[in-house]
Amino acid sequence: MQAHTFDAFARQLFSHRRVPRHQAGGTTLITMLFAFAVSSCGGGGASTNPGASVPIAPATPAIPASPVPTVAHGNWVVMGSSTAAGIGVSTGKGWVALLQAEWASTGSVLINIAKGGIGTYEGLSSTSSPVVNRPLPDVATNIDQALAKKPVLLIIAFPSNDTASGYSVDETVNNLLAIRAKALAVSVPVVVLSTQPRDLAPSQLSQLRDIDERMVKQVGACFVAIRAKLAGPDNKLAPNYDSGDRAHPNALGHVLIADAVDNVLRSDACVHLSP
Repeated sequence: MQAHTFDAFARQLFSHRRVPRHQAGGTTLITMLFAFAVSSCGGGGASTNPGASVPIAPATPAIPASPVPTVAHGNWVVMGSSTAAGIGVSTGKGWVALLQAEWASTGSVLINIAKGGIGTYEGLSSTSSPVVNRPLPDVATNIDQALAKKPVLLIIAFPSNDTASGYSVDETVNNLLAIRAKALAVSVPVVVLSTQPRDLAPSQLSQLRDIDERMVKQVGACFVAIRAKLAGPDNKLAPNYDSGDRAHPNALGHVLIADAVDNVLRSDACVHLSP
């Protein structure tokens, strides 16, 4: 559009009394100027054809949901820390042992490589880059060792040691997702347990909640939510589930955890278990 043409039009508009909004159907001076500029410039688009329609970007195709994987009978590997290792209860009363008893008749074998006192850094692959002032991967309990067992299913349970050690929410979430990604990369389905309540400062208890909120968004139906079920009104481990150290669940708590994991496995939303 030529500049003198637009200027002439503007002077003509300003030389007349503005039409009140209620009489002009809401049209304003700015709208009129804009409309004239657009029409004079060929619609403001790339096309110089006044009659050409403005191109509309194609709609983004919907991403199909990933199919629920089928889990055959075989090795189910559990990796994690002390609760998964059975600390707080007598032999055979831990949630992993209870789950094994539930599924033994199907031919599924639970291999437990969990170890007390470790966190998500120890669970990372040995190929991970070292992080200053953080533990190195534990070759006896990490994802590499888990996958060496040829699992058809991986269960991850790192409840609270990261937070108790002063690690950030980002660290824990990123490590859990990295461990999970290693398994998914070789087509091993992964179930992830939530954090657990324990005797921590209020800010740390909030971190546990934040970890769970972020993980459930990533893991979806394969996330096992147990923190709120084990917690008392103060968000710490409820007395009726406390083994006595205010950190580890007792036998009743392990039954609760085993049932929660079992429910996720049987839901058909995370995995389809072979009959």
